[in-house]
Amino acid sequence: MSKSNTDKFPVIPRLLTRQQAAAYCGVSVPTFDGICPVKAIALGNGKRLERFDRISLDGWIDSLALNGREMSKDWLAELEKQ
Repeated sequence: MSKSNTDKFPVIPRLLTRQQAAAYCGVSVPTFDGICPVKAIALGNGKRLERFDRISLDGWIDSLALNGREMSKDWLAELEKQ
């Protein structure tokens, strides 16, 4: 029996548990809970069925990086005024 080409690539789930989402963002669960504005998606009743959309997490992380670049531009503009 031969394996298909898709068996060579790991599947990254789109919906992540709280623990997985925190690990994906590179922070602990308590830190994740304190800083992440992305709301969990309820797949049913109770916390056990809440999931975080990986693409929404990417958007939040991208916005953090964008804010950092904007801050750098403002900083450079302030230097030029001196």
